Amino acid sequence: MSKVKVGVVGFGTIGERIADGLAAQEDMELVGVCDVAVSLPVKALIVSGKGYPLYCGTPDKVKDLEAGGATVAGTLDDLLKQVDMVCDATAPGVGAKLKEQYEAHGVKATFQGGEKIGTGDLQFHSLANYDKAYGKDYLHILSCNTTGMARCINSIDRAIGVERVNAMIIRRAADVAETHKGPVDAAIVQKVPSHQCEDIMAVSPHIKALSVVVTLPITHGHVQTLQVHCKQDTSKEQILEIFGQNPRLQIFRIEDGFLSNSHIFDYCRDLGLPRADMYECPVWDEMIHVEGREVWFTQMIPQESIVIPENVDGVRAAMKMQDDYADAIAETNKYLKMGGKV
Repeated sequence: MSKVKVGVVGFGTIGERIADGLAAQEDMELVGVCDVAVSLPVKALIVSGKGYPLYCGTPDKVKDLEAGGATVAGTLDDLLKQVDMVCDATAPGVGAKLKEQYEAHGVKATFQGGEKIGTGDLQFHSLANYDKAYGKDYLHILSCNTTGMARCINSIDRAIGVERVNAMIIRRAADVAETHKGPVDAAIVQKVPSHQCEDIMAVSPHIKALSVVVTLPITHGHVQTLQVHCKQDTSKEQILEIFGQNPRLQIFRIEDGFLSNSHIFDYCRDLGLPRADMYECPVWDEMIHVEGREVWFTQMIPQESIVIPENVDGVRAAMKMQDDYADAIAETNKYLKMGGKV
């Protein structure tokens, strides 16, 4: 079987990570990446010698890329002539405009959580609706916060059933490099409900969800506290077992020194993980509490890297590479080396 040929359009914080994730998949070929300017990720690509062919989004920007030291392999149209599918990681709103080009070339695509609803054929999460995404042309990947919620909620739902979810999201104000967004001496609130609960109900319509968001001046990950009402009584031991069976979740203990989101980030940096990225979603052991059908737990969302596995899963679903969600997830995890103890 020939490898599925994939490109990445938009080589920023998420795009560079998707590119690395796709390049690691032995049954896929990363044909190239595309951008319009020598941003820091593009500059790092040039200097690193990583070897991803770089395409320019528009012909009028080719000289700008070349002036920044890039060897330009062609334009976006040239890239689209060579691929079966792209992972679009452009700024919100850009992907919706580029969709016409994708359609004209008969190229499938995933779009990121910041894109407007309706750009994809459906909102997608591997555990929730892989079967509905199978063979679709355009998939809208959930946001980083919603991806973390969906991993935990759907793990519990598949094991014992979930009726409703309430979520309190402590949201980071900016990505690490986005200094133009801070410093901020504030806790910023927003209207209830936030989009995360709407997105959870889009992929799991049988679950009622409500989410509240407060944004704080931090950069290393979001933090969520979820209250999950199950369909039957459970226990902390059972919840730990359920979470432990999902290789995209990782249990951390306060007792072991993981006192905050920053401690987890620093640990990943000490481990030498590329960019200190985690694909897994950390859950704190001591913050899991169960009373009958009610389960409370707190997790961290590594916002820059958590959606990478689901983008790869999206390629598998759209391109009909595996017809079973568990097989698709297992293949993605294998090549990303997920499921080990961090």
